[in-house]
Amino acid sequence: MGLDGERILSKIAFIKEQLQSIRMLTEVKSKNEIIYDQWLLKGLKYSLQTAIEAMIDIIYHITAKRFAHAPVDARDALRILRQNNIIGQQDFETFTSMIGFRNKVVHGYQEILPERVYEISTAELGDFNRFINIILEWLPEEG
Repeated sequence: MGLDGERILSKIAFIKEQLQSIRMLTEVKSKNEIIYDQWLLKGLKYSLQTAIEAMIDIIYHITAKRFAHAPVDARDALRILRQNNIIGQQDFETFTSMIGFRNKVVHGYQEILPERVYEISTAELGDFNRFINIILEWLPEEG
């Protein structure tokens, strides 16, 4: 069985929903309202975490179905995409950093400063769009 385009598109739609929720919140609340409200911060972290997890699901699906590779972890899956020229080196580094953020949120490796959550939520959502665009440009070639 090959790539499941519908599954990939469903994950992309989920990422877009999370980004829209983040934008809606950051447009109506000030930075201080957000960084000093633990529930707003938790909501932002959750939306970022689940959006990144959807990216990881897409990456795993592509590596398994297109390249017959069972990655050890998400970074390994990204390496496979890099090796096959689906993503460039800069995108590899950006997406690896995003996965690192997700791991910190999920596993509590270290405290994530509220200011960092806010920064990602207001200035770095374009990285998700970059990922989506790469996948959407690549997907028709695979169809």
